[in-house]
Amino acid sequence: MAFKLPDHTDRATAAADARKAALTKFKSAPPPDEAALAARARAAEKRAEREEERKKERAEAAVRAEEARLAKEAQAVVAAEHARLEGIAREAAQKAARDARYAARKKGR
Repeated sequence: MAFKLPDHTDRATAAADARKAALTKFKSAPPPDEAALAARARAAEKRAEREEERKKERAEAAVRAEEARLAKEAQAVVAAEHARLEGIAREAAQKAARDARYAARKKGR
């Protein structure tokens, strides 16, 4: 006897049989336990509450990080301004010393 390839009707019959078997298995399953469903719902609520708490904590951490970044940035601006003012003061002192040397030379002539 030779191998026979399944044709369309064979495949359709096999699919229908599989659907019937799945439906029979589903119908024979026991109904869901109300206590188990309630426990699952409570667990889902607890998970949702924990997730909400984690979201709040992450938001607070982001705010703290932003505040720290802004404080660091402000400190850098203050340091830069301080360095600029020190440079101006140093230049003024150098100019005053140069002018004093020039005045001393002029006086000595």
